[in-house]
Amino acid sequence: MTRLVTLACAVALAVNARPAFAESASGTTASGLSYEVKGTGDPVVLLHAFNVDRRMWQPQIAEYEKRFRVVRYDLRGHDRSAAPERRYAPYEDLREVLDTLKIDRATLVGLSAGSTIALNFALAYPDRVARLVLASPGLGGYVVPPLPWTASPFQAAAAGDPRTAAKLWADTPIMALRRNAAEADWLRAVVADNWRLWTYRRDEEPLTPPAISRLEHVRIPVLLVTGDQDLPHIREIADLIATGVPGSCQVVIPGAGHIVNIDDPAGFNAALSAFLAR
Repeated sequence: MTRLVTLACAVALAVNARPAFAESASGTTASGLSYEVKGTGDPVVLLHAFNVDRRMWQPQIAEYEKRFRVVRYDLRGHDRSAAPERRYAPYEDLREVLDTLKIDRATLVGLSAGSTIALNFALAYPDRVARLVLASPGLGGYVVPPLPWTASPFQAAAAGDPRTAAKLWADTPIMALRRNAAEADWLRAVVADNWRLWTYRRDEEPLTPPAISRLEHVRIPVLLVTGDQDLPHIREIADLIATGVPGSCQVVIPGAGHIVNIDDPAGFNAALSAFLAR
């Protein structure tokens, strides 16, 4: 059972379904970002986590393409998108995807690194975001505590063994599925497929000033979704955002870990559907 933490989240789960459409498209932006679009309706953009790719959102596509124009793309350096060749801002990559698809305004749904990008974009381009869903969120400007389990994959990458680095990352606590063990092998395979990520030099340009100091400027509906088995610092970030963003609401899914949309698809989809129906 999904636990609703804030009364603002307690809305009806019934959604007025639009007629199902079979429209779909895929392509690549001018700078090499690979995207996919399915469905017709108000645009909803899905932004995936680090070291996976847009396939991460598979448990959501069939549900939401029936009533939304669902956009997902591979972040720079992931799966089919081009490798970073120079310094870049991930939130500007999102702008390029929206411009390519001629989307003026969209709902953004991000998980982990994807939520960091979504929040940064909402601060940089507030008129282009209708709503934000931040799952297992990161936060620009937040100082992450030392995480000893990250050492092994980074050491393997530094030693010139990116495939081993990817496999080691797949076994870290941040990738563990706490409830949905049946999908664990599939998720490990997605991480392994992204081994080239460990060969790239990542030089990301941060949003300045960082999001952590600008939360009160977010004036759109915001939903935070976390698993209660996620890492302590991720849960702390979610609480910081929930406190700092006026009118935001937070849903905690019992038993779920960091990759909450895969660990409990039903709970995640119920929370997302309720928010989108507000």
